[in-house]
Amino acid sequence: MLMATSCTSSKHVEFLGFEGCPNTPELRKRLVEADSSLGIVDVDLMTLQKGDPRLGWGAPTILINGKDLFGIAACTNGNVSCRNWEDGLPTTDQIIQALED
Repeated sequence: MLMATSCTSSKHVEFLGFEGCPNTPELRKRLVEADSSLGIVDVDLMTLQKGDPRLGWGAPTILINGKDLFGIAACTNGNVSCRNWEDGLPTTDQIIQALED
């Protein structure tokens, strides 16, 4: 399996999810498969206070240095929700490529 380069480990990685969102465990698993050296901070969207900008993304979402790994902008005044992945969840290879870019 291809592995992302070690330079990704210096990035601040947040994984946004919450219990009950069906895609959360699978996308987290793929993120770890893409680069097991990442220091992933798990963020439970259910515990965030109103007004937290991370509520602008649905779960699951991977943030790198506060930005969506796949370039999706956050909604303003967001609420806890599941993210709609139009083409299905990103594959491990797609995550590797996005981490390298």
